[in-house]
Amino acid sequence: MYGTSPEMLKRMYVKDSLQNQGEGFVLQIKNTIDSGSMSGVSKLAVDGEERSLDGVTVQLGDKVSPAAEISWSKPLYVSYGATLTIYVPGALEAGEHTINLQFNVPELGRLSMPITDTIA
Repeated sequence: MYGTSPEMLKRMYVKDSLQNQGEGFVLQIKNTIDSGSMSGVSKLAVDGEERSLDGVTVQLGDKVSPAAEISWSKPLYVSYGATLTIYVPGALEAGEHTINLQFNVPELGRLSMPITDTIA
């Protein structure tokens, strides 16, 4: 994988993908950098408030993995161009939200992805 900048990470977010779904919300991230592994989600904050990772899932294709099960010993391989759908328990109110997602990439370390989007 190549080095990343905050702007590159922001561009990975699929614009307008933030939406409530069931008892939570989803957002999508498209790998526009290079194929590689994700070895965990380390932090998730919504509007400055850190959320528990309990119940958070990562979907890649037809496979849904609990975020807590993605680790250095059991990484998730994400090919170039693949889209991840992340589900977080706890629906969001209508309006603009800022989400900070931190995840681990063995080739690059811990990355922080700032996301700002609106739920109608």
